[in-house]
Amino acid sequence: MAAAPPALSWALPLLAALAGAGGPQSFELPGAPIDNIEVSSGGVLVAGGSCLYELRPELRLRHRVVPAAAGQVCGEPPGMRSNLLLPYVEAGGKGVLLAGWTQKDGTCEVWEQPAYRQRFNRSEVVSCLPDGSTAGVVFQLAGAWYLAVAATYSTGSYGNYLGCEPSQSDKATVITVRSMNNLESKEELGIIKRKDEPLHFVDALQWGDHLFFPYYTLKARAGNSTEPPSMAVLRQLRPSEGGLTLQGHVYLDCGCRTLIVSSSLVRQGERGWWVGVFLYKQDAKAWNATAVCIFGMEEMKEQACASKHFVMNGNSCVSLGIVLLRVCPKLPTLIHSGLVAVYGTVVLNQIVLFLGTDDGQLLKAILNEDMESNCPEILYEIKEETSVFPKLRLDPVDNNYIYLSSANKVRRIPVANCSRYISEQECLSVKDPYCGWCSLTQRCTLKENCTRSNSIKGWYNISHAPDKDLKIQLSFPARNQVCNPVLCMFVYCGLKCVILSLIAASLLLSPCYMYYIHSIEPLWISTLGKSEITVKGENFTRASGIKLILTGITGCKPDIIKVRNVLNDTQMTFALPPTRKEAKSICIQANGKKCSPPMTLHYVSPPSCLAITPNTSWISGGRKITTIGRNFNVVDSVIISDDQRSNLTVSLNLLYNTKYRPLDGLGFVLKKENDNLNISKTEVEVYLSYMNGAQTKKIWFSVQNITKKPDRSTILCKFKREGTDKIDFSTVKVFDLSVLQCLYSESFSDSFLAAFIVTRYKSKELTRKQSQQLELLEYEIRKEIREGFAELQMDELDVVDSFGTVPFLDYKHFALRTFFPESGGFASIFSEDMPQSRDQTSKDESFNMLHALICNKNFLVTLIHTLEKQKNFSVKDRCLFASFLTIALQTKLVYLTHILEVLTKDLMEQSSNVQPKLLLRRTESVVEKLLTNWMSVCLSGFLRETIGEPFYLLVTTLNQRINKGPVDAITCKALYTLNEDWLLWQVSEFKTTVNIIFEKIPENESGDACQTIQVNVLDCDTIGQAKEKSLQAFLNKNGFLYGLQLDEIGLELVSEEQQRELLDIDGSSEVMEDGIRKLNTIGHYEISNGATIKVFKKKVTTRSDMDYSDEHCHLILPDSEANKDVKGAGHKGKQKFKVKEMYLTKLLSTKVAIHSVVEKLFRSIWSLPNNKAPVAIKYFFDFLDAQAESKKITDPDVVHIWKTNSLPLRFWVNILKNPQFVFDIKKTSHIDGCLSVIAQAFMDAFSLAEQTLGKEAPTNKLLYAKDIPHYKEEVKAYYKAIRDLPPLTTSEVEEFLTQESKKHENEFNENVALNEIYRYIAKYHEEIDSKLERERGFEDVQKQLRQVKALFDEKKKCKWI
Repeated sequence: MAAAPPALSWALPLLAALAGAGGPQSFELPGAPIDNIEVSSGGVLVAGGSCLYELRPELRLRHRVVPAAAGQVCGEPPGMRSNLLLPYVEAGGKGVLLAGWTQKDGTCEVWEQPAYRQRFNRSEVVSCLPDGSTAGVVFQLAGAWYLAVAATYSTGSYGNYLGCEPSQSDKATVITVRSMNNLESKEELGIIKRKDEPLHFVDALQWGDHLFFPYYTLKARAGNSTEPPSMAVLRQLRPSEGGLTLQGHVYLDCGCRTLIVSSSLVRQGERGWWVGVFLYKQDAKAWNATAVCIFGMEEMKEQACASKHFVMNGNSCVSLGIVLLRVCPKLPTLIHSGLVAVYGTVVLNQIVLFLGTDDGQLLKAILNEDMESNCPEILYEIKEETSVFPKLRLDPVDNNYIYLSSANKVRRIPVANCSRYISEQECLSVKDPYCGWCSLTQRCTLKENCTRSNSIKGWYNISHAPDKDLKIQLSFPARNQVCNPVLCMFVYCGLKCVILSLIAASLLLSPCYMYYIHSIEPLWISTLGKSEITVKGENFTRASGIKLILTGITGCKPDIIKVRNVLNDTQMTFALPPTRKEAKSICIQANGKKCSPPMTLHYVSPPSCLAITPNTSWISGGRKITTIGRNFNVVDSVIISDDQRSNLTVSLNLLYNTKYRPLDGLGFVLKKENDNLNISKTEVEVYLSYMNGAQTKKIWFSVQNITKKPDRSTILCKFKREGTDKIDFSTVKVFDLSVLQCLYSESFSDSFLAAFIVTRYKSKELTRKQSQQLELLEYEIRKEIREGFAELQMDELDVVDSFGTVPFLDYKHFALRTFFPESGGFASIFSEDMPQSRDQTSKDESFNMLHALICNKNFLVTLIHTLEKQKNFSVKDRCLFASFLTIALQTKLVYLTHILEVLTKDLMEQSSNVQPKLLLRRTESVVEKLLTNWMSVCLSGFLRETIGEPFYLLVTTLNQRINKGPVDAITCKALYTLNEDWLLWQVSEFKTTVNIIFEKIPENESGDACQTIQVNVLDCDTIGQAKEKSLQAFLNKNGFLYGLQLDEIGLELVSEEQQRELLDIDGSSEVMEDGIRKLNTIGHYEISNGATIKVFKKKVTTRSDMDYSDEHCHLILPDSEANKDVKGAGHKGKQKFKVKEMYLTKLLSTKVAIHSVVEKLFRSIWSLPNNKAPVAIKYFFDFLDAQAESKKITDPDVVHIWKTNSLPLRFWVNILKNPQFVFDIKKTSHIDGCLSVIAQAFMDAFSLAEQTLGKEAPTNKLLYAKDIPHYKEEVKAYYKAIRDLPPLTTSEVEEFLTQESKKHENEFNENVALNEIYRYIAKYHEEIDSKLERERGFEDVQKQLRQVKALFDEKKKCKWI
């Protein structure tokens, strides 16, 4: 018998690796592309599929809005899209959103945020054309809000109106100003009309008291014009002064490019620049197809004069009847083959441009003082290579992120990847204004990620100088100087391009001859490079010093490549290096002369195979196979890989999983596993190849029949031997065909590999069943790992935003549970009144004297020290005494705080000679427990007001996540958990949705007569678990409980045949071999998806369905059942063999699902609301700082550890692990295990020790390994912020403590606490009395103590105590 396969040791490092591989945050529109995107003060607005989605900054859905112009659901009507999103904030902070839609003649809707209450909507505001343009800006003038909108209402002969043709009088209207009160277009506000040529508007910008609209003509888009784009400039005037007035337009010349595809306004103080992406109108993608040009706002405003495209409605600069239009030529700042989006900003006095490409890249370019770009960095690449949406926007809350939209998905991308730079020199040399060197961590980071970023020595980068205006060199004509008349400009632009082409047509090598370049092949290669490209032309052998110059995007260093081989006078070859994905300019240079005419060389991603159809065939070949994928034009060849032969470039031939053997020398029986080919007899050809001497001969077989059985097929073949040759049948070959995959060979030869990965198990010791078992195990491992990975990327937990009222415990029960976590009996005695005495005066006198005695500071301190020296005064006694003392002095917190100070100082004296870092680390003294209780009392209000809601959300979310998957009813282990010890890995998950009918019951007065609720249960849920989920679903829907407990309700399956009660145990329950009964499940009763189950009130209350002994099982079967044969369900052989490590990704998926909730809780704990720390924390931290200073402790780590031991370790961890201390809930053992993992991560954040984790580290450490360093930085900042706050005065502290004391008056029966304190005094009375006798100044105290003892002894005789 072969040994079992080894444990999957790779699972733990896989878990650790996946912990940081979540990818960027993203949001995907359901089935519709993105039409528009904009940011508001609190998040992101995304439109698509006729719906609007408001997202939180981290791209979690906050609202979905269906506009009135659409149907009832998203996606209706088809073709409707958003062409305008303009959020703004009115006086008083009220948010308003204007949204334009192509439906209903171009409707605009105005909503009030955040509730999205519609104020009104108006049609014919924006363009209703599918490809019509709309650009708008909202501005304020004299306290009123206005909308200036430019739109293509009519396209003339360039498009189809599709039923949205405007009235004849409005066809020429292109720009209007409308009041935000009603969006009506009025002459006094401003109406601008075009002349004959339809226009396409790209953007709308406000700069000072002017509005700017970049645009181009539809004639240019059609390719029928070389006229450059323009910038229309309008002045804002009051309605009484004529409203919006056209000043004119100025041509924007960016190297003869006629279209604008994206626009951005860059502001810095009083300076402003407009950045545009310009495009040639041409079908082929050339290396210089797009360019970025930058124009100054003030210069364009000054140059705007007259207009060829608009009907002027105001005064212009035209004089003497001469119309001279201004042209502002610019050299491109950056040239690229496929730019489609731009966003500009200023960071540390440097302009930073974020650029999107048509193949899914996000680039970042940094401009110097002369407006020259560096080599743009690739920030992110979209795997699908879909084109970037023209609008890029920065995160409005955290400017260190930018939103990248493409197709139907928006992603949140970091603006810098500083961590890629290892050394300080590398960090500073890249000159990225976002990145700097953090001296504290010795890493290259964003400024916000460095703790001491406000100090120059703490974080520094390329700029330390004070803010100064950028030195921008923009060349514009003088105000009174005419740039170029329009007619001249056209000639200039056309002539310039023609001249360039003529110069590039040939290259002179000498006065005697010249050489020509005819072609370069191939012009499409992958980013891995190409070992050989061929250049064809003339006169190559006469040239010397031949070089190929490869130039990409502006700012990047060109590649200069020497010729590899001059084959003859007409051909030569070069080897091209690997490089980034883009179209590059390629030219040939020789003899130091000018370069040949540039051609476009396309570097594309390596080819990817998305599908192969069909993916199975037979060994003899002949089946046509279609491969679907990307960039196949860079494939050189297709190769079949076979482990018995070397790689061969052949047609596509596949091998079957077959076994063949001889049959009586007369035929063959071919056995094969079933597949989906449905082969007929005519498709199968069988022959036998054998050696006859040195010759290879074949014997052909005819297929008689094909018999198909449930697990395999048998093919009977007959043959007739010719000749008398002997045939050797001894060699039998077995071929196992696995998954067909498409792989790209990353070799320099750029070959494409369609490979068959063939796994062979050749061990002779394994039986056939063992081999099948191993194959099944391998399949299960592959399946579970792939599903686990997919779950990490795709699975999301729908956290309920509103979970009703948080069930806080009242203060008394909160305090009792924190004071006595392991002594539940004290909760009842402190809730009861003491027995009343006949002699009330005597009774009061005994407790009053004892209370007065413990209010003597010297006596109380001496008492505590004396008790702690007694050997049998255990740790439990110390904790109980501290809690009794806290209750007895609940109304004297000022005095209790003084005692705490004295005892803490004494404890410091005890531990200072040994190890100061151990102070307050454990709970082994009265003062340590006293500190815990004091924190609980003083922070109870802060806990309830600030921490309670995120903490309850965490517990609720964790419960919801655990119950999403299978949970074993006996052991409480679950598939989804944070704790490996509670991981259920023996079962797969199946979901079923059932309808639950809740009957009207007297106990539920708020309920309707009858309710039907959809409840998500699993096939493997027990009936008791289904009940729990049903009651929870009722609570979630209605906001109140059903009115019956779990053991008071029953479930009944409603069907046409019969009504059947569902029970965890009944006569149909399965009984195992060991007599153990398996609990019934939803699957046991064969309840189908969508079935109806009725909840009814039981006549007789039975025990809880979840209360079962060891004689029952649920999902975890007894060992005797684990290896039983599985019947049905298509499984063969033994029970599926599983190993725990296969499911470790479930821990990570659970962590990812609740991660945002955990971080919200952590940050609510270590943040300072309104820059104020709770009084108790500020006071005690300052006390610790003062003690360290007085003891001349200079090690900052010591004070950090003191603070950590006194607050997070002593208080917060106790709360995090015990939600039942704060809320009226029941904590299960499973929840306790998960909260322990979170609490461990919480404490690791406060630790100063560096974690060094290996592959064998515990999973609870690996889960948060990537997060802990970030948390540590936040904790250090938290401690520093508290230390930097102004110190509290004595009166402020005492006022706070006095108020807290008043809040808790009459909460507890203090006499019970005094009685328990006296029990300890009585037990050690002799030792205490002896101590007082030895000390000076305690004579009166000693007498009082003896009087107290006498009074209590008298009570004891009367059985009062």
